Amino acid sequence: MTQQPNYYCIIPAKVRYAKTISPNAKLLYGEITALCNQEGYCWASNDYFATLYGVSKTSVSKWVNQLKEQGFITVELRYKKDSKEIAQRRIRIVEEPIKEKESTSPTKVDGRMKEKFKENTITNTKNNNTKNKKSACRYTESQLQLAKRFQSNLAKDFPKEMSRVNVSRWANDLKRIHEEENIEMSEIEEMITWLATHDFWSRHVRNPNVLQEKFERLLVEKKAQQSKKLKQKTESLPEWVNKRISEHRVSPEEERELQQKIQAFNQMNV
Repeated sequence: MTQQPNYYCIIPAKVRYAKTISPNAKLLYGEITALCNQEGYCWASNDYFATLYGVSKTSVSKWVNQLKEQGFITVELRYKKDSKEIAQRRIRIVEEPIKEKESTSPTKVDGRMKEKFKENTITNTKNNNTKNKKSACRYTESQLQLAKRFQSNLAKDFPKEMSRVNVSRWANDLKRIHEEENIEMSEIEEMITWLATHDFWSRHVRNPNVLQEKFERLLVEKKAQQSKKLKQKTESLPEWVNKRISEHRVSPEEERELQQKIQAFNQMNV
């Protein structure tokens, strides 16, 4: 009999009583700590957690982002060699969130410590600026163009709102949706194109964050609409066909001619 590993989960008080994250995010934190006991990091994907808890990948993505934004975890993405395709995601537990570390700093320091603190501040600022510059250029040119198209589609109805949009940030957001939700960029592009044709959703999905949140629902509605249009194409035969059939019994030659016309009619409506 194969022995299954027995790993326990830990949810510390700082996470349990945090008001900035949802109860489900706290539960996910515990699951992550259990998986970290095996390799030192959590390898599980959003799809894994979605299957485990019976929820959507979008919900899991929200919980992960909550934990990351509050400094409870770090997320590292590893890519395949010479590719932008994600090979693995590694989530690690942060023992002490940044906010708590800052609160433990001494209030009184001597001159040397002040100077050292100043040097560290300058160094950290430079490092942060460097990281911000790198993160600002993470998206591809095609993702930037798609973000511009998304903005352009909305600019007619919401000119003031769209004039304030940071298109580069939108491009990064589209890249994030692609990576976190494992959705092909072609699917995201098709969805943005479809949104522009939908009277309701074109007014209610006005940024990539809402697009990510509603993506699964939008996909269902998009498929339903396409199916409805396909059924509408299967129209009744034109009146002249029904009239001719009722007038007289057709010969084999006339029947072949009639079938050809019916086929030509159907092809026109495909």
